Amino acid sequence: MRKVMPEEYAWQNDWEEIYTVTFVRGLDERETLRRFGVADEDIQPVDYEDFYDRIEETDGCCDLVTVTRVGEWTIAFELSGWEGSRPETLRELTRGGGEAVSVMRHDYAASHHFGHAADGEVRTVFRPEWPGERWGSHPDALNEDMRELGLDPEPADEFESVSDSVPRVLALAGRISGVLFDPAIQDELLLGGIITNPVPDDPPTGGPRAACRGV
Repeated sequence: MRKVMPEEYAWQNDWEEIYTVTFVRGLDERETLRRFGVADEDIQPVDYEDFYDRIEETDGCCDLVTVTRVGEWTIAFELSGWEGSRPETLRELTRGGGEAVSVMRHDYAASHHFGHAADGEVRTVFRPEWPGERWGSHPDALNEDMRELGLDPEPADEFESVSDSVPRVLALAGRISGVLFDPAIQDELLLGGIITNPVPDDPPTGGPRAACRGV
């Protein structure tokens, strides 16, 4: 894993307040969109202004996703959306041997979100402000990098939240994928589409899930 540091994401503190970026290995752009729930006939070139139009149409809960390819990874981006943060979506994106890592920034929800999955299995999930509480099949798999990035997996004070947590988890995602998310990518015309057939929700289990779907 590349030793990406939070300082490389300092720009995002003055950027969008709600977004999700998902790094996907093993799928091309079109297949990534399909697994997000975009129909083939709805895949088309999208620009950044289309996000704002869709946010207005959906009253703030945007269901538009764009994709771009960087090396072996496809980057999926949602502005004012969080489909990529859902465990159901992460499992679908990695079904058949792939890997995915997602970061959601949501300044108005109870917390931001980090999730890592591989081969159809959600491995490590936590709320970036409270990294001491993790779940998934391998909740301790990223502990070494988390410590280096200021996300102590065993904090002395479990009630003290981590400040500037989003740059830290974006750096963690960068270490897993070896890819940096650059917002300038969104200045280009990218493939995208509206999610009309999202992955179905899991049955309720009483686990550590937020009240709002995907948040």
